[in-house]
Amino acid sequence: MQTQIVAKIKKLRKEKGLTQPQMAEKLNIDNSTYARLEQGETSNWYKYFENMLTIFQITPEKFFEGIDTKVVINNHNDCTYSGNENVEHQSTNQELYEKLAEQYEQRIKDKDREINFLRSLLEKK
Repeated sequence: MQTQIVAKIKKLRKEKGLTQPQMAEKLNIDNSTYARLEQGETSNWYKYFENMLTIFQITPEKFFEGIDTKVVINNHNDCTYSGNENVEHQSTNQELYEKLAEQYEQRIKDKDREINFLRSLLEKK
């Protein structure tokens, strides 16, 4: 799935007529970080997923169209991609979207807590 995702990111970037440095700038990351993301050398594309959807002007469902979403979840709660038929759990695009939404909601809560903490520090001055 990772290979398919980074290939889709690269395809969508090219369709928008953007270079890797332009994409990196839009995502506020280093050129080398974006290049590693697009080459599949890192699996942290999800950190930039929401911003990429905005840049590409597509929905999560549209993004995941054509991407194999079979996922194996083992007893240790680790998730690994599997193309075999012994899949314990097959995740649909909707389930992936919901998981991403949960992760972003948690990140927003974490951000809000940090903002409140920083505000309290400013108020003490």
